Amino acid sequence: MLRATKVRIYPTPEQAEYLNGQFGAVRFAYNKALHIKKQAYKRHGVSLNPRKDLKPLLAVAKKSRKYAWLKTYDAIALQQAVINLHTAFDNFFNPKLRAQFPTFKRKQGRQSSYHCVGVKVLEGAVKIPKLSPIEACIHRKIEGEVKSITLSRTATGRYFAAILCDDGKDAREKPGVITRVTGCDMGLSHYLIESNGEKVNNPRHLINATRNLRRKQKSLSRKQKGSANR
Repeated sequence: MLRATKVRIYPTPEQAEYLNGQFGAVRFAYNKALHIKKQAYKRHGVSLNPRKDLKPLLAVAKKSRKYAWLKTYDAIALQQAVINLHTAFDNFFNPKLRAQFPTFKRKQGRQSSYHCVGVKVLEGAVKIPKLSPIEACIHRKIEGEVKSITLSRTATGRYFAAILCDDGKDAREKPGVITRVTGCDMGLSHYLIESNGEKVNNPRHLINATRNLRRKQKSLSRKQKGSANR
């Protein structure tokens, strides 16, 4: 079963500079793919598929002089950004989700990047491609095989790592479907009456307690005030 653990990470100034560049590259890939898709539909009436039509363009862009800087960063993270755009459009066209039309990502606010190849969880650190181990506050034991690490930066400048692991255990079975329903009615004559006719007598706790209290009060009134029995 897959389990995610979110931990705080503390990159050095050099690592933070690289991560900020990584976040920028991921944001650029997402926004560029969205721009191309919108322009293709606006000018030619063609609806491009981000996963099939736009993701291959990343390899082409890296070979150009203008976008050669993308080679500095993790290719999987850039591809995942385009896949996220594909998912965003799927959610938008799903009437059950009521998702909004995908918009361009801003530099301000939360930033994130996904990594699934060459990731490791070390003693007090996490490792992602093209970067030395980053110090991390791992507050619980990470069990199982590490599948991916998603790094993020909050609007306040704090960095986190979401570690996704497969612990090898089977997922919990879903509760069975309820096929039989019993109606219950609570009344005065009986504590409970089920729809099948079965009745549960009223325990009448208050009446029994009142009777017990009355007996004890009578017994107390018969005893002499100040005696050892009172």
